[in-house]
Amino acid sequence: MCRRHVSTPRRILIVNPFGIGDVLFTTPVIRALRQAFPSAYLGYLCNRRTEPVLRCNPHLNAVFVYEKDEIVRLWRAGWRQGLAAIARLMGQVGRARFDWVLDVSLGERYSFLLRCLGIPRLAGFDYRRRGRFLTEAFAIDGYQGDHVVEHYRRLLDFVGVRLQETALELVVSEQDERWTQQWLADHRLSGAATLIGLVPAGGVSWGIGAPFRRWSFEGFAAVADALIEQHGATVLLFGEAADAPICAKVARLMKRPAVDVSGQTTLGQFISLLGHLALVICNDGGPLHLAVGRRVKTVSIFGPVDPVVYGPVDDGRTAHIAVYREELPCRPCYHRFRLPPCPYERACLTMVEPAEVLAACRQLLGASDRVPVDG
Repeated sequence: MCRRHVSTPRRILIVNPFGIGDVLFTTPVIRALRQAFPSAYLGYLCNRRTEPVLRCNPHLNAVFVYEKDEIVRLWRAGWRQGLAAIARLMGQVGRARFDWVLDVSLGERYSFLLRCLGIPRLAGFDYRRRGRFLTEAFAIDGYQGDHVVEHYRRLLDFVGVRLQETALELVVSEQDERWTQQWLADHRLSGAATLIGLVPAGGVSWGIGAPFRRWSFEGFAAVADALIEQHGATVLLFGEAADAPICAKVARLMKRPAVDVSGQTTLGQFISLLGHLALVICNDGGPLHLAVGRRVKTVSIFGPVDPVVYGPVDDGRTAHIAVYREELPCRPCYHRFRLPPCPYERACLTMVEPAEVLAACRQLLGASDRVPVDG
């Protein structure tokens, strides 16, 4: 580790190119930096997919978008186009005159580019010796043992900033909330007592590994039917446009009708709708953490991933339950950002019974007091 004593920063940039959950995990960091440096100019560099998560954050002054896939596409079309796109972004960042960068990318690409801009202070994680361009490098061997937010807390401690509150922060735009109110009215769901969201897919952030974190479609359908029958719930099926076939399959498996909203909302509209639900049932991933950020109760099903590290963040006010097979010695098998081949045909997910998930849902729907995050 290397560390230097420097003056109070005036203009701070946070770098995080990862997915929705990872970006939400940094919202306590954003808040801590604002509390520590109330007059500082605070910027955030993220990818295009996560920009709506940060758009209304009250502590940020600016959001910069670096979309790797777009850069790669332009570069393949002609290296001059790719270089020009990088130059445009670096020009925008350079004009903001940042004097401190907090880089949680776990790589060296961003710190190299920002070092080239002459930014004097670059702090971040040194993962696999990729922190060579940082001026303050905090050694890390992946996220394990503690929640990701706790790893961020240690990084902030390292640079002299205290993170006091770990609750995620997610603010909805007035435009998206107006859309939601109109959508609920159009579907005669305004004031509905038990709106429950099902997210049976989970988005695109896991790429080809996505099927290895999904619980069964039959399980989602069975739980949804039971909640409709026993709680008079209205079930909404959520997913991106690419997830629409999965949502349609779950709807076909159900005996009772559901409202399929997959592919029909922007990310901002989905975030807004989440805030009107009584419960969200989902796999681990971005939608789970969006629901947590909206202070909505969640039941999440975890397979290869450790909920201790990547599970819902306990804010002390909202109840969440993560369901997983704790007794399996092979799980969690997702370590150091890699998912190994599974020789057990995804037993960690196939062994999760609808009755377990339904019991967790009933516990939360009937809970008047706070419920701890556990299995």
